[in-house]
Amino acid sequence: MDRNIREQFMKDGYLVGLDMLTEEEVEFFYRSFLAYEERMGGHVKGEYRFKTHLLLPWMHQLVTHPKILDIVTQIFGPDILCWSTDLFPKEPGTGKVCAWHQDATYVGMDPPDALTVWVALTTSDSANGCGQLEHNKTYDEKSMLLFGQEIPVEVDESTVHEAVLKPGQASVHHIMTVHASGPNTSTGRRIGIAIRYCGAYIKQNDGIGDSAMLVAGKDHGTFPLESVPCREFGPDEVEAHRKAVGAVGPEDLIAVK
Repeated sequence: MDRNIREQFMKDGYLVGLDMLTEEEVEFFYRSFLAYEERMGGHVKGEYRFKTHLLLPWMHQLVTHPKILDIVTQIFGPDILCWSTDLFPKEPGTGKVCAWHQDATYVGMDPPDALTVWVALTTSDSANGCGQLEHNKTYDEKSMLLFGQEIPVEVDESTVHEAVLKPGQASVHHIMTVHASGPNTSTGRRIGIAIRYCGAYIKQNDGIGDSAMLVAGKDHGTFPLESVPCREFGPDEVEAHRKAVGAVGPEDLIAVK
């Protein structure tokens, strides 16, 4: 274990600018994302932004990428679960933002040994609304967050670090880290994928009911385990996804070719 990685993460609550994907891998995952959008009618929304590692073998390939898992296991040890994947395309000119929030507000994990790896498939910078991370429940119709979460405190801007990323780089933040992102004021899209990991030993509060996928080490029996997708939108994969997210998707989704 690289103590520097773990110590820096535990001290600051985040890591920024980690090189994860080769140029070829960025191209593969970027094209795969665009193909998924096309399959969904040109725009991925609602439940189909979440837990796509159950529907798409290429997303499972990203979730289990050796460089990503190397960072996560250095922080939380050898036994790791992935409990969610979130797609975050941010379109130019929409004004969409992610307000200051903590992921821990709504995931209910004990202990809170969980983090997000945010992988950039396009450049993520101040112009297109890159992530902002601070050292240390309201609803807004322009919020990209699932429940419109926002922390009810002032954030000291002097402690904020911008997570500027090149394609193929990633940032990592703890679920207790306060973070946000601004609107995309550029002329191009900002596309990123957030992968949520936790130590396999943690428990989740009653009533949340998440399942998770074992991606490293051994299972500790704390979550119902998810299956690895073998076929894109196969019947078993569609059922596993619907069960995991509680989705009631469009009836013609199963018939998509």
